[in-house]
Amino acid sequence: MGVRKTETCLIVWSAAGTHPATSIGSTPATIDPPEQLEYTPVFDAAAFYDAGDQGCGEGPLNKIAAIMRKLEPGQALELRATDSTVAVDLPAWCRLTGYKVEEQRGDRYLIRKGR
Repeated sequence: MGVRKTETCLIVWSAAGTHPATSIGSTPATIDPPEQLEYTPVFDAAAFYDAGDQGCGEGPLNKIAAIMRKLEPGQALELRATDSTVAVDLPAWCRLTGYKVEEQRGDRYLIRKGR
């Protein structure tokens, strides 16, 4: 078994080298892209990202990390995420990466880049 921490995730693998998806034996489903809705920002932030109903483990942390890298120190990102696990996972990820969740209002999160 191995463990590797990256900026956006923790990767764990077994010594057998098998990927869990290869043992399932099913064909991946085709998913239509979600309907694009326009949301009004709640916070006064330099950037906005809508993760929709994706949890942190489903990929939005890569996009959030890319946006945060482009921000100047002290600037903030407003994130909209409806998945309930984000309320726990996002603050933990921010502690690991040096960002800070300054405020949460419902499905909105204000993430500030450190100085």
